[in-house]
Amino acid sequence: MRCPHLRPYAHSAHWWIEDIENYGDAVRFRDKLRAEGGNKMLLEEYEQICIELEEEVLSYFGASALDPP
Repeated sequence: MRCPHLRPYAHSAHWWIEDIENYGDAVRFRDKLRAEGGNKMLLEEYEQICIELEEEVLSYFGASALDPP
């Protein structure tokens, strides 16, 4: 396992799949908006959505769990 310190969270990870997928979708759409250089307001909205989703996903692991052992 690449991150053995995350092993205790494996049993509950199935609850997070939807949020992680939503985060991935938001990041891909944000990156598409960046590349196309289109709607600035929509890009700003997705920048914020990505930040919020990332914070939520990271909160599942707790700050100490993300630190190397």
